[in-house]
Amino acid sequence: MRAAADDALPPTASLTLTATVNGQNAGLGDEFQGFSVESADFAHGFLTRERMAERLRTLGPHGVIRLGGYSMDLVWPAFGAWSDAPAPPQAIGGTVDQSDLNGLKQLLDDTGWRVTLGAPLKTVIDPSKIKNPARDPSPDVSLDQVVAEVAAAYETLGGDLLGVELGNEYDNVTTLTDAEMWETAKQYQAAIDRALPQARLKVIAPSANTAKTNTRLDGFVTAALADEATNPQQVLSELASHWYPWSHCGSSRVTIDQLMSPLTYTNTRSKLAGIMAVGDRLPGTIPMTLNESNSASCSGMPEVSNSYATSLWSLDYLLQAAQSGVDRLQFHTNTAAICGDFKPRDSADYPISYRYYGAFCAADQSALDANELSATPLYYGIWAFRQVPQGRFVDLDLADADLDKLRAYAVMGLNGTLTVVLINVQDPARAESAYDSVTLHLPSSYRTGQQVTLRSSAPEGFASLDAGRITLGGRTVTPAGTAAGTAQSTAVPVEHTSSTVTVAPGTAQIITFSH
Repeated sequence: MRAAADDALPPTASLTLTATVNGQNAGLGDEFQGFSVESADFAHGFLTRERMAERLRTLGPHGVIRLGGYSMDLVWPAFGAWSDAPAPPQAIGGTVDQSDLNGLKQLLDDTGWRVTLGAPLKTVIDPSKIKNPARDPSPDVSLDQVVAEVAAAYETLGGDLLGVELGNEYDNVTTLTDAEMWETAKQYQAAIDRALPQARLKVIAPSANTAKTNTRLDGFVTAALADEATNPQQVLSELASHWYPWSHCGSSRVTIDQLMSPLTYTNTRSKLAGIMAVGDRLPGTIPMTLNESNSASCSGMPEVSNSYATSLWSLDYLLQAAQSGVDRLQFHTNTAAICGDFKPRDSADYPISYRYYGAFCAADQSALDANELSATPLYYGIWAFRQVPQGRFVDLDLADADLDKLRAYAVMGLNGTLTVVLINVQDPARAESAYDSVTLHLPSSYRTGQQVTLRSSAPEGFASLDAGRITLGGRTVTPAGTAAGTAQSTAVPVEHTSSTVTVAPGTAQIITFSH
């Protein structure tokens, strides 16, 4: 970490921001953030081990877990008439049975979180619609078998089951048209409704791939609106999208500079605006979610997705998505992997292997056996986001020309406090990186402010892979998943309706102003 010499002031960029209350801005609720977890992690019992509860509780008493991902079509649901049926060899994702649901119920009771359930798609639809049957062949799961799992899940979880998702990125693995996907959604929902009329469960779709455009989402909604016999609200509990701003698929690569660049921010802004524009076409209110997302698709980019840079990137991305009006953002993660132990795509262990963009991993096998999962840089960014209270976003006039220096957000809390988040996106390991001196013009008279800092003490700056050097307000997360250390905050002076805050390169300041 660069330190300024006593006789040489560090370079400083001066910025002025005016906070303006707008009652039409998006609200920030208590279930905005969650995780997307592979169905295989659930089937193998990794998600529901006691060690996970503490890691969720540290992030707060509310959140949503999405069970799904690539392995959604690779698990064997052993319920109803299929309870004692042996899993076929294609079920490399494992078997889901009642014991898994019981463990999930305990996890949700212990944490206050809720869940969405992923349902297999590939073997339910016309087999001629599968793009490449030889790739990732799926166990032969019927719609009746899917419904048996949903019925058992509802009986076990009740209202904590928010919806049933139809497959994973159908446009990558099938040739279903938009209209055919809409008809499939109706088919699933009708079958579930016949079996569980009292549950009023709906489906989650279309969960299309991570393209920068929203063509599939738009086409799916167009098909739904063309169906005059059915109201989309009768079928859908969420309109789901996926988004990875970068990729590590095939020969694709991403650098830290690219991840932290204004281009990532503006591309994401365009993606989010497109999602909300599609949602606006629907009658009534259907939640718009990013139910699978992270920094780079295909398991993340080594030395980028697991670097300190992702702490600041994820904090920025969560706030940007919430401000756009999206209802939920869920980061895809592993739940029982050894750090760096990545398995190749053709490995039977791939569905449960390490992901570079994961939120937690074990230092080695002995740590995993001892239920010790260390928090990664991503986890720290999410933890920082969870310090922002529920409320409504306030406008800040940050210019696009300053996005290479700063990201800025403000939320008016339900109790009238104003929380401002300032993120200096310049690498602290570079001598040319400048401190941001930010003068805030506040929307009303606040008497005091307190700031908490997210930072890393590692000399490598953004490139550091040592999450143990990261602190949030002086606190760290232990391998047991609990917060350790004494919470530290610094007073921020307020004069009339203005306050000036200095944000060091590679840090984020979370400032709460009170009357």
